[in-house]
Amino acid sequence: MSLVHNEQTKLTATALNNIAVAFVIAGFVGPVVALGYGSDALPRGGIAIAVSFIWLFVGFILHSIAKLILRDLEP
Repeated sequence: MSLVHNEQTKLTATALNNIAVAFVIAGFVGPVVALGYGSDALPRGGIAIAVSFIWLFVGFILHSIAKLILRDLEP
């Protein structure tokens, strides 16, 4: 039974980590790359930078939760 539990736990952690990666790419990396290419579609200023860092922080939090889920693995 512990093998099934471990695989389900790993699958849950992987799914959550994938969501975390999506948050980082969509909310932080994407806007940074767009600014690097001089895109006018993004608002410039402190609010845009703050929102990007919030997305980065949420991604980090989701990744940390995924790591905590993996502590539930059984030997």
